[in-house]
Amino acid sequence: MIADEVWSWDAAATAAAIRARAISSREAVEASFARLHSVNPQINAVVEVLEEEALTAADEADRALANGGATGALHGVPVTTKINVDVAGHATTNGLVAMKDAIALEDGSSVANLRRAGAIVIGRTNVPAFCYRWFTGNDLHGVTNNPWGPRLSPGGSSGGAGAALAAGIGTIAHGNDVAGSLRLPAGACGVYGMRPTVGRLPSYNPSAAVERSLCLQIGATEGALARSVRDLRLALAALEAPDPRDPWQSPPPQPREDLRMPCRVAIVTGEEEFATAPEIAALVRRAGSWLRDAGYIVDEVAPPRIAEIAELWMAMLFAESSGPTREAMFALGDEAFRRSFTDTSANYPQLDPSAMRQAWERRLSIQREWSVFLEQRPVILTPTSCQPTFPIDHDLKGKEMLAVIAKAFSPLSSVAGLALPAGFAAGAPAGVQIVCGRFMEERCLAVAAVLEERIGRLRPIDLVAA
Repeated sequence: MIADEVWSWDAAATAAAIRARAISSREAVEASFARLHSVNPQINAVVEVLEEEALTAADEADRALANGGATGALHGVPVTTKINVDVAGHATTNGLVAMKDAIALEDGSSVANLRRAGAIVIGRTNVPAFCYRWFTGNDLHGVTNNPWGPRLSPGGSSGGAGAALAAGIGTIAHGNDVAGSLRLPAGACGVYGMRPTVGRLPSYNPSAAVERSLCLQIGATEGALARSVRDLRLALAALEAPDPRDPWQSPPPQPREDLRMPCRVAIVTGEEEFATAPEIAALVRRAGSWLRDAGYIVDEVAPPRIAEIAELWMAMLFAESSGPTREAMFALGDEAFRRSFTDTSANYPQLDPSAMRQAWERRLSIQREWSVFLEQRPVILTPTSCQPTFPIDHDLKGKEMLAVIAKAFSPLSSVAGLALPAGFAAGAPAGVQIVCGRFMEERCLAVAAVLEERIGRLRPIDLVAA
């Protein structure tokens, strides 16, 4: 192993090297900071650097290992966390100037679980204001650039997480997702992103002044980005440790060998439903052919009402952010947030309380139809985005452009899934999404591992110049 390449290793390799005493945790963390200081000024992915406390934690991890103490699966491994989750002693800004001094007194669920597994948090990654855009930037922390090109968006809302990971800052990037916030950055930045079933991973921010809305309770989940499937497994295992502060959490199912076996796969290119670009549709079909080569039975067939459920979920999210809630968000949010919010919501049906009740009923009906569909075809393969990666702030070009953007991201609405790189479109990374049934993450990971063999193990990229 070459010391000056330590920052480029994945979490599994880094953890193994630390356990074998081939490197120390301090060496791994110092290598990550060297990489951070080299590339982060150009991409602005990590907006709070925790160097002093991370090096202290690394030294403590090395002492524990030397003294024969218990070690977790991520012992001494450098990771990043999203700036919308609590880290004790630091502000949970959520991209808001008004929250720059909102210091958390204790760790949230995700941060606590990563630390419990031995991980070292080296920095916190950027988001849009309130995490309510698919493009990452805000007045407090600035705009995040995609390492694949300074004019390209890294996606959102976990755009800082995706950009940092792709550029080699940390081994695993924590994030969360309610309508693509993990999977979109995975596709845009050329990495792997896991949005597990809601309830599998605990989610709680002690600093939260009010409880989450109903849509967020049943639709938002924590998750992770990684540069390998094995790292997604490590991240999922670490993040799913029980936390009694989240009453929605369910015990993860026992591993089942049959979930790793080939099965029937439904391919959705989205050419009819979402006006998918031809080069994106071709990547989805190519990924399907790779699965066919591995013994999967692959058909081009869409699950029922796929466009309807996407539009419905987004309409419900915006309906919950109406009235006094919207007024408060507009008062605290920046101008980019207000413009994007207004133009995005204008492309969806406006739901009053009666229509919202009916929307919940419609959603349940569609979910039932999807469950039946997944009994016959346990895997659905879709684009991550139906269009090539958009430029930075492309959502600020008006209602009509946002209609194009919203349609492109429709496959990401309110499903559990795993996004992974599938190739390139218009010179930028493009991904596919693996969708399986509730608590079928093992099947998603198994399919991703098959595709990973054809894609090859990812290494961090050098920044692409303008």
